[in-house]
Amino acid sequence: MQIVSSYGVEIKKKNIPLRPTLDIFRKAVSYLISVYEETWEELSEIRNPQKRFNEAEHLVHETKKNHARFPFDRDFPKMPSYLRRAAIQYALGAVSSYRTRLSLWKKGELKGKPKLVCENHVMPVFYRDVMYKEAEPGEDVAWLKLFDGREWRWFHVKLLHTDMEYLRKKWSGKKASAPTLERKHHKYFLRFSYTEEVSLSKTTVKEQVICSVDLGINTDAVCSIMCADGTILGRKFINFPSDKDHLYHVLGRIRRFQREHSSRQVQS
Repeated sequence: MQIVSSYGVEIKKKNIPLRPTLDIFRKAVSYLISVYEETWEELSEIRNPQKRFNEAEHLVHETKKNHARFPFDRDFPKMPSYLRRAAIQYALGAVSSYRTRLSLWKKGELKGKPKLVCENHVMPVFYRDVMYKEAEPGEDVAWLKLFDGREWRWFHVKLLHTDMEYLRKKWSGKKASAPTLERKHHKYFLRFSYTEEVSLSKTTVKEQVICSVDLGINTDAVCSIMCADGTILGRKFINFPSDKDHLYHVLGRIRRFQREHSSRQVQS
């Protein structure tokens, strides 16, 4: 069985154009969604996914042998081919999903008419060698191809040392997928995914012992070790009183501030 695990590595260097890169990629996806919605009747007739993708790319990408119908290359000049294809794939999926939901609505199988939203929050993938390059072993840096507002250039990126140490210790020698850019709490991360093969136990179901986790209300979680017939061999109640105490203090300060001032002035 395959298990996929992921881990986000915080990007420490701040003076790199991550936001312009994210903005231009999302604008490209929005542009392509409107294009493929307009041409979906002809694209939907192509059943083979690869051939449909190729036709979708021909609609927007100019080559010596192909004249694009839409000026994507003019509006997004010199966009890396792998990033352009990622945007095309996402846009095709968005339009296909919308059309499917629209068909179900027309049949009365779906409540509420679906809407096609061109604005999106998709994050770009940095494909290895063409968008992302690793540094020397043991270094907490990487190279990313980013858009600086005028052109696409390689930038030297510093990564959080503790995150890189964890990857080197836990996932050394394992093959990682192309990292995806992630934004969380005003910070940027590179999220790596790792796939590993795990052999399942050949013990019969009746002889297996399992660990069940029940997320509770009064307690954070309850872990139970059980036999197949339901016999409880052990139980552990997990609680984090210090975290809850901190949370209650914060909520108390917010309530007091609301009483003294206006609730509109309270920022969550």
